[in-house]
Amino acid sequence: MNIGVVVLRGCWDSGVTTVLDVLRTANAARRQTDPEIPAVTAVTVSPTRDPVPTAGGLLVPVDLTLEECAAGGSVDMLLVPALSAEGPATLVDALMREDVRALRAALRDWSADGRELAAACTGTFVLAEAGLLDGLQATTSWWLYDVFRRRYPGVGLEVSRMVVRDGAVTTAGAAFAHIDLAMSLVARVSPQLARATAAALLIDERPTDTMRAVTGYLADEDPLVTDFEGWIRANLAREITVADAAHALGTTRRTLERRVRERLHTTPYAVVRRLRAERADHLRRTTSLSATDIAHQVGYRDAASLRALRRNADGDAAIE
Repeated sequence: MNIGVVVLRGCWDSGVTTVLDVLRTANAARRQTDPEIPAVTAVTVSPTRDPVPTAGGLLVPVDLTLEECAAGGSVDMLLVPALSAEGPATLVDALMREDVRALRAALRDWSADGRELAAACTGTFVLAEAGLLDGLQATTSWWLYDVFRRRYPGVGLEVSRMVVRDGAVTTAGAAFAHIDLAMSLVARVSPQLARATAAALLIDERPTDTMRAVTGYLADEDPLVTDFEGWIRANLAREITVADAAHALGTTRRTLERRVRERLHTTPYAVVRRLRAERADHLRRTTSLSATDIAHQVGYRDAASLRALRRNADGDAAIE
């Protein structure tokens, strides 16, 4: 997954840097956890190539313009961090700026192509102003709840949740929710990688109120699902059944199926197929093994079964 982090003049410094740091840490953790987990990368995106000054005066270099991003096809999701605002009035003024108007138009085109979007804190207002949250469930910063509800009555607000995903749009709450948003995106690629990333970032794990307040992702993390992924990756070459996995993890099949459905919005068998297809793709790119040899390494008898696996994995993506 390659995420385009949108940077605009006066954006919230930590909103941009936190997302970039989490995703870069995830990529470093991936090499230690399992190099065959798909990479989670990030590029900075803006209406022009000019470096962008943040609210605190940092200059952020731009990797791609919005136009290049839309045309190139290398970016899977656009993520809008928070705009700096001292209150509702200054936020509304920011939404009317020329560069924000240009971004809203680009986001509408992006969404019309069926591509994914994400935003955090006041960045959710940019999506709402573009009409991209109408009819969806979303969240935003708690102190802007009333103005958001009045300005965008067609959006179902869920301010009790740190991160809300509805269809192709993911939103997150207040400023520190940028961490949770980035972690939730890593977890979609691999819960196992998300756990490793959290361990690398959250060095002090004392259960203080402050730590709980800024790590909503961890409250949603399910160790059983993470362990299930790790068990699958360690057993890809053998025949795998959900019953065997549940037994190895010390749980019941019904519990495992329920927890995977709740956390990943898919079935355990779909997870197995996805990870097998992921490993097969990695072996195709990095080795000279034949299709039959690759099939054996991911638990299939022949190349025909491997081709069927690829078709099934493509269908599973629609479930998630």
